[in-house]
Amino acid sequence: MQKIKIKNMNKEKELKWGTIIPLIGGSAIGCNKATGNLPAFHLSYEAFAANESHIEDYWPDVPMYRLDHEDLDIPNQTFEQVDFVNSVCPCAGLSQLNSASGSASSRGSDAVQNQWMYNSSEYVLENVKPKVLWGENAPGLFTKMGEGVVNRLKAIGEKYGYSFSLIKTNTELHGIPQRRIRTFYFFWNTPTVPMLDWKFREKKHLIDYLKEIPEDATLQDMFMVAGKVTDHYKPYEFVLEKEGLNHADFAKKFGKGTIAQYLEKYDLLDECIHWLDKKYHKQGFSNKKSTKSFGDMLEHQKYKTSQGLGYWDASPHFFNESFSALIGRNMFNGVHPTENRYLNIREMLHLMGLPLDFGIKDARQVNHIAQNVPATTAMDMAVEVKKFCEGKAKMTNFTFMKQDNTNQKILVTEELGAEPKKKYKVNSTF
Repeated sequence: MQKIKIKNMNKEKELKWGTIIPLIGGSAIGCNKATGNLPAFHLSYEAFAANESHIEDYWPDVPMYRLDHEDLDIPNQTFEQVDFVNSVCPCAGLSQLNSASGSASSRGSDAVQNQWMYNSSEYVLENVKPKVLWGENAPGLFTKMGEGVVNRLKAIGEKYGYSFSLIKTNTELHGIPQRRIRTFYFFWNTPTVPMLDWKFREKKHLIDYLKEIPEDATLQDMFMVAGKVTDHYKPYEFVLEKEGLNHADFAKKFGKGTIAQYLEKYDLLDECIHWLDKKYHKQGFSNKKSTKSFGDMLEHQKYKTSQGLGYWDASPHFFNESFSALIGRNMFNGVHPTENRYLNIREMLHLMGLPLDFGIKDARQVNHIAQNVPATTAMDMAVEVKKFCEGKAKMTNFTFMKQDNTNQKILVTEELGAEPKKKYKVNSTF
């Protein structure tokens, strides 16, 4: 059993930092909270201009440099003495939500989307040369599926003299009631990596957390789907009628899950299809005629489940004390915990820890919110980076380490001077 050797360094310094591919800006805002400083620069590419328009509007004085613009002109002093750079590269290459197959976009280490991590890391380590480059990606980066990506990132780090580490965590451990598991990766400009402190913040109940939004906050009248849940999704009207309950009482009784799951669990699909055909015939979403009626969708669900296959569940999704990961479908079908409606845009922004004065211009941009890092999670990671930059980190004798904050364990290490890729299981108590 290998034992981690700890050493401490002490040095105070005002931090200079920047971003590369910040996207909507949740991670950058977390860095701002940890350091008290605005970034000195944003670096990105034209492909992400729409996503990054929000953080550019929020911090209009921070310069944005598009690295693929022909007229790129970065002042010489921009990269002088940069302490860290933060990144939020696209995670589709390792995301469980990526269902592409048989192409370069397929999920896995060879997915073309991973190229953003490789290219941005190369650029920063070669040109900016910060003390730390760190970023966020999907949970898959921490698993066997991500080993190829990790090995390539490690090799990039070694090329420029950086050690490399990973930590997996869940947003629920950082004070926000959202079950969002993600992996953070770090390039450290030292031969060995620091031991990052375990993080645990008390989270509030979803109801109490949403109550933090003041009445005068903007975007509370902006919805992906406006109106009552029962008006939007007629099978839910059937469920309430069947149960003899109103929305509030049903939500309390049901707890969490979707209406589609409820109908399947209690063998009500056929009865609901018959009820829909009799009362609404071929009516689809939002009281409009559709190529697929509600009954058609439930028939599709029946067929898929009979074949042992999954299906796209667009039915209302109920939550109790925590929201699930704020992603695609939940942004359309996430039901408010006490009201007969879906979440509004301000509530989604709040679930990502974004400031109450942070906004988006159009509900059609709502997916930008999900392509993001909750600000409190990023802040906790930035605090660890700040400690390293100030010489206060607990250093190890490992060139590579994987920490799991969800169970406070260290899973894999590689010791300085050991044979390449030699791995050790180590104790998680220090």
